[in-house]
Amino acid sequence: MDTKRLWNPLIAERRAVARRRVDFYAVELVAGARYLRKIRNVSADGLLLEARLVFQHPGRIMELELPRHDDHPLRVRAKVVRVTPAGEIGLRTIGRPWMDGVGGHIEL
Repeated sequence: MDTKRLWNPLIAERRAVARRRVDFYAVELVAGARYLRKIRNVSADGLLLEARLVFQHPGRIMELELPRHDDHPLRVRAKVVRVTPAGEIGLRTIGRPWMDGVGGHIEL
């Protein structure tokens, strides 16, 4: 159900960049360790992670390896811009990497 239409049809979508739903894992790189992070959606300038057991705070920089369909993972640096109580972490990429073709399998 789209509650925006029910409650206020005059509010336009604020996002300038379209997002697409995805369901794959990325690898977060932290001091030589590798942690799996579930990616829920991707846009040209950001990602949404699902990480219920991970504490994050806005402003933190994360380094991720995203799988691509051409078998060469994409390294992305991203800044945490939003954290929800449900465990969703909104990230904005740094340096505008080319996000097309991400998804699939990644080597651990």
